[in-house]
Formats: sequence, C-alpha cells, structure tokens
Amino acid sequence: MTACRLLYGCAVMAALWCSAGLAQSLTGGAAQWPPYSYQDGEGRATGIAVDVIRRVMAQSGNRLELVFHPARRLNLLLDEGRLDLNYADSPAWNADNATQRFVYSQPYLQVREYLYFLSDHPSRHLPIEHLRGLRIGMVRGYAYRSLDSALGSGRLEKLETSRDHALVELLVRRRVDAVAMVDEVFIDQLAARKLAPEGFTRGAQLSDAPLVIKLQRRHADQLPQLNAALQALVRSGEVERIRRSYLRAEPVTPGSATAKR
Repeated sequence: MTACRLLYGCAVMAALWCSAGLAQSLTGGAAQWPPYSYQDGEGRATGIAVDVIRRVMAQSGNRLELVFHPARRLNLLLDEGRLDLNYADSPAWNADNATQRFVYSQPYLQVREYLYFLSDHPSRHLPIEHLRGLRIGMVRGYAYRSLDSALGSGRLEKLETSRDHALVELLVRRRVDAVAMVDEVFIDQLAARKLAPEGFTRGAQLSDAPLVIKLQRRHADQLPQLNAALQALVRSGEVERIRRSYLRAEPVTPGSATAKR
C-alpha cells in the first residue's frame, strides 16, 4: 500500500511538473480601443477583451504581460515577432498571407464595423460603391478591405488619426464626411461625450468580424488549451456578462432612439 501511494504521489508530482513546464510567460499587445482594451486613469489595463484574456490565461496557467501601442506600431511589433499575441484581433483585419506567421483562436465575440455620418449628410445611405469625393476618418494602422478599392483609386480619401475618440471630434466638426468604427466603440464614444445618437447615422457596413486571439505561429501548441478556455467562457455566458458590464449606454442604432442592433 505504501509503495502504491508513493507511486501515485510521484505520478501527481510529475503531472504538475509537466503542466508547469508547458506554462509560458507571454506578452500580449493591443491598441487603446475602449471599451475592448484601454488603460484607466491609473494606467491599469482594462476592457472587455482584457478581462477575457486574463481569464483565459488564468485557466491555461500562462503568465501574461499586457502592453499598449498605437495600431501601426502594434502591427509592426507583431510582424517582427517582438510580441507574442494580440488578444483583440480578427482574421478579417489581416492579409490572407498572415496565416504564414500567425495562428488564430476560436472567436469569442463578433464585432461589426460601419461608416458613421452626421444625420444630415447627403451620402449617409449610399452603398460603398456609390460613395465619391468623401473624406473618411480612420485610426492609423487599421485596414478596411471593403474600402481598399475606393481609397486606392482616389474615389475616397482618408484622414488618419491615432485614437478612436479623435474620430468623433473630426466628425462633429465636419472635418471628415464619415468615420470607420466598430458599432459598440462608436456608441461608447458618443456616451462618453454625452452626444445623442440621433445626431448621427450608421451607413454602409464595412465588416462583420470574429474577435480572436492572434498568436505567433511559434505558440501554436497553446491553441488547444486557449480554445478550451474560450469555449467555456462563451458557453457559460461569462463573455457576454463581461461585454455588457463595460457598455456605457444601451446599444442603439444612431439615427434612432430605440432601434436595437
């Protein structure tokens, strides 16, 4: 009996040792992108995606350092392999050949991007292929495949800035005709400035993108446990609870006081 207990104890210790050996210290980067990822007034990382990745890493036993960079620099550091992952990315926002360098987790949220106009803009209801001579505000380093052709041909012009909150200011001051933003990010920015959604109109949809964790391909062995943790969080309703806890306003369609997405 003593020998059996000794063997069992050794097996348990070996399993724990192997688990500890599999755990890694990773650096996760993201842009300042409230309500998904941002730093609060005391410089602490917070947001929907931040809370999700922290829970995922806690379940997988990995240690995670969170860093913030402007979108363009963030993409450069990832391309150079100097960051291990982006915890708030999407295959829809990456080039097709990105899979040569990165792997993607299963989705944990779905986000939608649109053009947003002031409610009196004459082009607010036009499809992208009919938009001409307009200036579109967007965050520097962000890519919108549905706008590539129009921007490349000069049919549309872009004005880039470093942060989402600056885009709303540009739109209100009519320095741009429209801005490209995720729906909940736009509503969050309106709520932060106490601006009524009725003053704005949601125009053409740019994407319907699954939000994932993007990892360097060298960490592909981490995917099974990360996916298992994400699946558990989604199925339990925890991801949705986290999302709702960060919304500063009940989601509405700009231009309507009551219409829900």
